[in-house]
Amino acid sequence: MQAAIYRTQLLVNRTPHFTTQTRREANGALDTLQRQLGRNQVSTGESVTAIERLMRAHASLAFGLLRDPDFAERFTPALRQLGLRGITQRLEEVTTSVMAEPIPGPTRGRRHRDELPSSERFDADGNPLPRPPGFY
Repeated sequence: MQAAIYRTQLLVNRTPHFTTQTRREANGALDTLQRQLGRNQVSTGESVTAIERLMRAHASLAFGLLRDPDFAERFTPALRQLGLRGITQRLEEVTTSVMAEPIPGPTRGRRHRDELPSSERFDADGNPLPRPPGFY
């Protein structure tokens, strides 16, 4: 969890596109979150404020931290108060991803052109297609 906060601080300080105000806001929020790590119990109010500041600075920073399961577990009360969830909780809600399944198309028994041998791969004009991407 401390490594995730450290990686986020590196990202904040090394990204050239962030303004000085964005850096100041994000670093202040990350410092507050890091101070929470040494405590036995997380202060929900301070954590909520820090996560809101981080979201205000740049939302991708906060969502990057939410991908870390330890961070999401440690700051669960604050995230619950904000209505956010960590990646593990989101994955538990969806049993299988429909994005990982192939999309059936109207092939009517034809094989996909990437599955054909090079001698049978042609475009609409009859020109040979390049080899499909991948390792050879």
